[in-house]
Amino acid sequence: MSDRCTILYPADFFDLKKVDGDYEYEYREAVQFPEFQILFYNYDEFAAGGKLKFYPGDFEGGLCVYRGWMLQPSAYEELYRTLANRGLRLINTPDEYGNCHEFPNSYDLLQTFTPGMMAYPMGEAVDWRAVKKRFGRFMMKDYVKSVKGSDFPVYFDRTYTDEELDRYAAEFIRLRDRLFVKGIVLKEFVDLKKIDNATNEYRAFYLYGKRITLSKNSNQKRDVPVPEAFAGQLPRLNSNFYTVDFAELADGSWIVVETGDGQVSGLSPGQYVFKFYEELLRGLKRNDRLSGD
Repeated sequence: MSDRCTILYPADFFDLKKVDGDYEYEYREAVQFPEFQILFYNYDEFAAGGKLKFYPGDFEGGLCVYRGWMLQPSAYEELYRTLANRGLRLINTPDEYGNCHEFPNSYDLLQTFTPGMMAYPMGEAVDWRAVKKRFGRFMMKDYVKSVKGSDFPVYFDRTYTDEELDRYAAEFIRLRDRLFVKGIVLKEFVDLKKIDNATNEYRAFYLYGKRITLSKNSNQKRDVPVPEAFAGQLPRLNSNFYTVDFAELADGSWIVVETGDGQVSGLSPGQYVFKFYEELLRGLKRNDRLSGD
């Protein structure tokens, strides 16, 4: 077993030898650990359909953890296979990537901890009658994300006609464009509690089923964390490295909001980056993924 783990970052748009500026703050912390080998790849060119390129060109094989932008499932699979052919094994297989990156794939395990959800794969007509019968209010997403930064409705209710909802679904797909993933997802809309005008949300990273970090995720000023009595009940998800987002409801209870692949989930605002990589390394050693000292 290699005593080093590769951390893969997207490269700068213009220079394959430099890290993408949005990940420089992570890179600066990761390079402080000799157990991490750093590797860059041409994310922008690759996402546009180009061939994968890496810097440096020669690198040690072994375990690899990607820290970068989200990839479509087919692109992640290509990245996984290309690295495998070069001797690097991404911590999550393509199936494991999809298990948490696409929330419908983890919903069955978490349905007692999260609001209701109905998923309609691309090409399958949405049964708006069934959706409105089940949910008084609901939000629209794809298998991964909602639309932000536009005047798209935050939620819908039973006053919308089926024709209106069909038009909004088409508009949603248009707005998501090449980022659209797999289908339309309708989730029950719930009221979140606010503390100092910010929702009370937390993001946890899990490595091999063990939580390694938990941090505020919505710029809330006060620290009112998710109760362990709730978070500790969650089952292990079918992934080696993943995230779970928690939120407090207006009535004081807690829910799971989302799951994500740990490689493409951003760190929380203000999260201690050095500590994140320290805990990542500790977890890899604890699970014998690295030989350690």
